[in-house]
Amino acid sequence: MPSDGPPVTTDLHALPVAEGGLPWADSVRANLRSLLEAIPDAAMVMDRERRILLANANLFRTFGVEPGQVAGRRPGEALGCLFAQEGPAGCGSGMHCSVCGTLRSVLHSQQSGHQDVQECHIPVGGRDSIPLDLEVTSTPAVVEGTPVTVCVLKDISAEKRRGVLERLFFHDVINTVGGIHGVAELLNGSIVLNRQQETEYKQWVLALSKKLIEEIQHHRKLLAAERGEFKPELGVIPVPELAKELQILYASHEIAEGRQLVLGETCDCQIISDANIVRRILGNLLMNALEASKPGETVTLSCSDDDDTVTFRVHNQGVIPPEIQLQIFRRSFSTKGGAGRGMGTYSVKLFGERYLHGTVDFTSTKAAGTTFTFTLPKQP
Repeated sequence: MPSDGPPVTTDLHALPVAEGGLPWADSVRANLRSLLEAIPDAAMVMDRERRILLANANLFRTFGVEPGQVAGRRPGEALGCLFAQEGPAGCGSGMHCSVCGTLRSVLHSQQSGHQDVQECHIPVGGRDSIPLDLEVTSTPAVVEGTPVTVCVLKDISAEKRRGVLERLFFHDVINTVGGIHGVAELLNGSIVLNRQQETEYKQWVLALSKKLIEEIQHHRKLLAAERGEFKPELGVIPVPELAKELQILYASHEIAEGRQLVLGETCDCQIISDANIVRRILGNLLMNALEASKPGETVTLSCSDDDDTVTFRVHNQGVIPPEIQLQIFRRSFSTKGGAGRGMGTYSVKLFGERYLHGTVDFTSTKAAGTTFTFTLPKQP
């Protein structure tokens, strides 16, 4: 079990240097504090048990904590990580700790004796807050015969967010513009089209241009949501019609080739929410399920009426590996690889929970397959 650590103080300059107070001279402590304050990012010095001995003012500002919350505690406990108490021994012992970049960086540094750099996605501040993406640099050192780790936490959230959004925007827009260009070439080509073909191609241009506008509008909403400025456009949504519309739309999508998308049990009710965002969320879940399915497998969309809420379920027959399950809703995480990926399930969680006040979750086992659930209140 974690130690209670040294006495807690609210004075930055009186933060304890070790449990029980190791005999470091005041000059040594003063030099350590000066070095930490010279670092432009959040920084801390930890002992071999990962207990924080000293921290700079940037750490308090970045994470919104007081010095008294930091002294003698491990990073997750001190900085407010939502998973800090998940394991039996506190920070470092839970399931999510196994994929924590901060823990990995510190342990690798201690074990190798060399500097180690990792990326860490830390959820702090409660359910409605935006998690931080950090670059963690851990460096081993010895102070007055005592081994310590100097850990610097650089906030790279803006960089990660920009990379993800840029990739998504250009990917979606280029795909749609490419479709418009292809049809325009046919209309402007040397091949003579009959009236029916010409009318059909013009309808394609109209549909694709409408889709382009929708893509741009969605990315504007995503930017607003990241800034905490998004406002849902509420309206009445008939649930059976929505489910049928989604099943028809995605069953004919190119990603569904060789796979079946079927409509399971549905409920006859309606909800008041943002129809475009609800469609986008369920569309994301259906696309992910179809992409994760093998040819010949079936994806099922269903929903149930639970008095004050409606729960949508998207089920596929595959299973998500445990290490991926722990990271599934992270902004910059993706199973596909490549810079700028990882916004699909993150945006589902962001819009579904923070702005539509629903709940997004999933279960995945070898016996039952994978089911993502999206539960929405009937009334906002």
